[in-house]
Amino acid sequence: MAGIKTLHYIDVDNVTSQRPSGDGWSVTLASGHEWKQIHFSQVQAATEREGGCYRHSVEATVPGKGSVSARDLLTLEQGRYLVRATDNNGVQWLIGDTESPLRLTVTDTHGGTPQEETAYRLTFSGISLWPQMRII
Repeated sequence: MAGIKTLHYIDVDNVTSQRPSGDGWSVTLASGHEWKQIHFSQVQAATEREGGCYRHSVEATVPGKGSVSARDLLTLEQGRYLVRATDNNGVQWLIGDTESPLRLTVTDTHGGTPQEETAYRLTFSGISLWPQMRII
């Protein structure tokens, strides 16, 4: 992946199908649902092979002040997700799968001093049988 330009997520409960298509994946969303964008200040994604599985991690830092509420973040931690990352070349990548969805953990990165702005680190992580794959 050539750097990440945009990042989106969707709860697997809102995905009707995910299946191989050529050299990538086709993902169909349930009617009325769409990918939700994460507006980040920093982001990194990694996939490492461990035996016959892949360990995925997508970590995004998002500003907290006025852009996201702590209550919403706590609710999001209850979901199971697929992540769509669009790289700087415009290629869309699917991270995770419906059989082994990613989980979200949220960390407050505020250091506690009044001069620091609140920010949150969102980490989507999980293990699946598939590496990152292009979305077709």
